[in-house]
Amino acid sequence: MRKPFTPRQPRKFIGQYRPRLDGLEKASGRAVYADDFANKTRFPDMLYAKVLHSPHPHARIKSLDVGAAERLPGVAAVLTYRDPEVARLKPTSAGWTDGVDTVSYERMMWKRFRDRRVLGDTAHWVGDDLGVVVAAETEAAAEEALRLVKIEWEVLPFVLDPLEAMKPGAPPVHPEVTPNNVLPADPVGGGDVFLTKGDAERGLAQAEVVAEATSVYHNATQCSLDNWCCLVTWDDDKLTCWSNSYEADMSRMHISQMLDLPLHKVRVVSPFVGGQFGRGDTGEQPFFLFTALLAKRTGRPVKFKHTRRESFHDSRQPAIYHGKAGATKDGTITTLHFKSVGNAGAYADHTMFALKFAPAEVAEVAFAHIPNLKMESYGVYTNVLPACMMRGVGNSQLNFILGHLMDALAEKLGMDPLDLVAKNFGHAWAQPPDKSLAAVLSAGAERIGWAAKRHAPGRGPAREGVIKSGVGFSFHPGWHAEWQEARRGRIQVGLRLNCDGTVMLEAPTVEVGTGSNTCNVLGCAEALGFLGVTPADISFSNTVDTDTGLKDTVQTDSAVSFLQSEALVVAARELKAKVLEAAAGKLGARPEDLDVADGWVFPKSAPKDRRSLPDVLWQGDLVPIAVTVSRPPSSEKTGVPFQANFAEVEVDTSTGQARIVKLVVVNDCGTVMYPSGAEGQQIGGQCMSVGESLTEEIIYDPATGIPLNFNWIDYQIPTMADIPDIEPVLLEVWRGAGEYGACGIGEGVLTCTPAAVLNAIYNAIGARVDVMPFKPEKILAALGMADPGRPGTPGGRP
Repeated sequence: MRKPFTPRQPRKFIGQYRPRLDGLEKASGRAVYADDFANKTRFPDMLYAKVLHSPHPHARIKSLDVGAAERLPGVAAVLTYRDPEVARLKPTSAGWTDGVDTVSYERMMWKRFRDRRVLGDTAHWVGDDLGVVVAAETEAAAEEALRLVKIEWEVLPFVLDPLEAMKPGAPPVHPEVTPNNVLPADPVGGGDVFLTKGDAERGLAQAEVVAEATSVYHNATQCSLDNWCCLVTWDDDKLTCWSNSYEADMSRMHISQMLDLPLHKVRVVSPFVGGQFGRGDTGEQPFFLFTALLAKRTGRPVKFKHTRRESFHDSRQPAIYHGKAGATKDGTITTLHFKSVGNAGAYADHTMFALKFAPAEVAEVAFAHIPNLKMESYGVYTNVLPACMMRGVGNSQLNFILGHLMDALAEKLGMDPLDLVAKNFGHAWAQPPDKSLAAVLSAGAERIGWAAKRHAPGRGPAREGVIKSGVGFSFHPGWHAEWQEARRGRIQVGLRLNCDGTVMLEAPTVEVGTGSNTCNVLGCAEALGFLGVTPADISFSNTVDTDTGLKDTVQTDSAVSFLQSEALVVAARELKAKVLEAAAGKLGARPEDLDVADGWVFPKSAPKDRRSLPDVLWQGDLVPIAVTVSRPPSSEKTGVPFQANFAEVEVDTSTGQARIVKLVVVNDCGTVMYPSGAEGQQIGGQCMSVGESLTEEIIYDPATGIPLNFNWIDYQIPTMADIPDIEPVLLEVWRGAGEYGACGIGEGVLTCTPAAVLNAIYNAIGARVDVMPFKPEKILAALGMADPGRPGTPGGRP
């Protein structure tokens, strides 16, 4: 941070730098995470569950003998796909919802892709859970029991590459869903061509300048420190699940619907989560169900937790994008055409969210002024790790081709890409140049030194004869604003004012490390300014409990900042009316003749004749004054703000090694609710984007389908030594609806970095590298000095 953020409207608590309110709790070790609740100290009779993983990329269990496993000392139960309580489970998906809303089985997002069987008999990738799960006194005993299971496999043909999987005669991965591995398109949603406007083919034919680009976004994984975990107990016919899911109410719905239990017979408790980065958005996981069945069968608490290797459980959606852009010679873009092929991996889950749902949202708020637009996508099953949710879902893949394409088009036009972007992009509720977009581009260009450092591609000076530098950027619409969250339904918050003036806040949300709960408390203190309270006067629970709390608001994309904050404004208004009503009864006045400010009650006609609010409340019945609000998100369409990331790189042309020297991350937030947390998001997001850009990728043995680097050494996540200088920049230009008009930034802070780095590398060396990650062998190949690596492998060039 070079310049501290300055809010456009000074407020008492909102927009101020301050420590996180859970900092002491975490630093002192009092914060409760998965292993703090799921252990033998709290549950002395707890059992450990372990599930069978397939050694084959595609295989079916022909026969199974679990006798030796059942006889092993310490084994309490062995559950298999043949047991009636397992066999009766309905086919399902891990993508019922993207975390935004709570849905039933029949209303899940992708119900035409119910391709998962809980403990089924068929494996679709190496590592797939299937067939057998064991509960034992120790983890070692459970693992040994699995090794004793005798299995006869029918090994089936497999396919790893999506383009190969689309060819006639390719091994079908899920023939019950599709015979040709291409996920069936939703005809109601427009089919494979899911968005059209104008005539893209004609627009490209008539364009004076046309640019084309191809980009390949690979399959990175979330790398959450806090591996998936749950502990399940039964008390008669009531199930309780402690979990590090950040969708407590959705987890309850999933368990209820799959096990045919009434909702009041399922309780889910979620404390702190140590980061999730999109992993929790595929929260409808089979392990919740088989852990519950083991606990029921044994009558004891059962814990299931992924090992570090098992946490390589799903990935970002790999996608091969091809884009075309047509423009007039003055830089007016007339046509955009994007086509993508996504590698769904073994299960569909949220593949189509990444390929269609998210890109359609981008088109609505960024491509509104492009007259001709065509977007088409194809999701393809293969026998690799399922591609589900990861921070920036769908947006990062689309931005990679968008940033590449705009840089290429600007070069053909002889324009600065900053001018090209500012001229053409924006939402339908404002004409270009969009003020927010112009502001983030200007701020980023100034901070990176764009005018001084940018040069013709490959024409800059070479330090030591071989080290060349360059700068690049990409831009994206922010997501989300309040109007885009209608699917959530009503947002619930509650306030309770005690007679001593302290406040109990109920705004359930699972803290995943982003500071969202601090944001909630600050928003509450701001809204209750009339009480004279500070954050220290507000009590807030960091644990979500579906038995005792309101409906949770899942923290996708900093939703606290633009959803719960606005609900708290409404709740505070209602609480103030009740406070005046209570005070009127004790002061012998009418409520409408009184006012309250800074914790003092007074007649409007005589403000100096004031009484301390706690003194007045102590004279009453001492029953807390309570308010609960259920408020739908505002439907007022305000567009969204923009964001932009700028990168400066150095490339050693003798080795192909690329190094990111500096990143500038610019976000227009509407209103910055908690700048300390927002800047933490901006900086923390780059840990993911730097890894995705330069080093992270899952590698498979093409002969066996076995993943070769399911560990944090060979997978190569970045260390502190790999992270460049990062300058976060927060702006308040755009404004949404409501008291604050904020927009989330948590999802999007990493979205633009890969394209910015790609363009910076091109600016440095004058050669395009369009396949992530940008490893030395790919850069050398672009320079004509080496072969590009592994053609045809997942994540590689097709």
